[in-house]
Amino acid sequence: MKHLKLINSNAVKGYTVLELSVAAAIMVSLSAIATPSVLKFMQDGQVDEAKTLLNTAIAECLSKKNQGITSGNEYTPESLTPGKPLPGKYTYNGSKNANNTPNCSFLQLEDTTDAGSRLTTLIADLSGTSVVKSAVAKHPDSKPGCESWGSCLEGGDIARLREEAAAKAAEQARLAKIEQDYSDWLKAGKSGHYTADGKDKWAFQGREVSDEAAYTKAQTDYYGKVAMDNYKKWLTGPPVGDGQYQKEGLDKWVFRGTEVNGEAGYNTAKYNYELAQFNAAVQAKVDSKADGLVSGYQWQKWTYNGQVFDTEAAYTAAKPVPVVVTPVTVVAKPYCKFADWGFPEWCP
Repeated sequence: MKHLKLINSNAVKGYTVLELSVAAAIMVSLSAIATPSVLKFMQDGQVDEAKTLLNTAIAECLSKKNQGITSGNEYTPESLTPGKPLPGKYTYNGSKNANNTPNCSFLQLEDTTDAGSRLTTLIADLSGTSVVKSAVAKHPDSKPGCESWGSCLEGGDIARLREEAAAKAAEQARLAKIEQDYSDWLKAGKSGHYTADGKDKWAFQGREVSDEAAYTKAQTDYYGKVAMDNYKKWLTGPPVGDGQYQKEGLDKWVFRGTEVNGEAGYNTAKYNYELAQFNAAVQAKVDSKADGLVSGYQWQKWTYNGQVFDTEAAYTAAKPVPVVVTPVTVVAKPYCKFADWGFPEWCP
């Protein structure tokens, strides 16, 4: 009895919730991948079926014409008799008799429910002395079936769908390039913070890690605590580290105590810092309404009365022209007193 009980206990063992969840996720993923392909396969089959049906109708019409049974194309092909099912969403949209039944003048099968349908519109014009076949493709995928029927035209939403497909392909290519660039960066054995193309990744020696803390830990584990301690001492100073650090297996770039991403990052940080310092000096002169040249690093500007000028010529033109006053010397002439009248007169 105990043996039988043990067997029954093993027989009822089932799957865990996790196993069922994984299986369901896999099935959903496979369904999402397979559904478009299966749908296209089904619709291609419906187009082929519609072609066969229309060819049968054409043969019926030509046979009746050759027998002289119908001269005005009033004959209704048996394959297109109202009430008979048509493939997929196809409907008859050709010429009709007065009683609303199809006739042999102009045959057309079309999916009128969707402007972007993959079901090719099939046309056969029997009004003349010969059969003229043509078709209309409303979807880029239906072009092959359209061209194999006859003269192929484009209609419906095919232009929009083609543009959307091209845009989707371009976006997929862009995303693929982003991933490829990141993959190449990892394969090159790079370390640090990867931010190109909007990414936010950390890696150490070509191995992706979860975040900055994991990156620091990987460095510590690899290079050893001593090497990292020496680097941190150099980084924080005094004086604070600046430039390239290449010691004990480390290769870092730092600007004024802050680690940057390579030499390019160092040059960018240095440029931004110097520009900020220069702009601050210019602003100080503007605030104090100081007059003259402000020069620093690789830039120079001129200020006058709270205004900033990029060129010396503009600065000079803004300043008022000084007024030069020429002094005038007045020479006092001597005068004489004549005894005749007793009044002073200018001497000759």
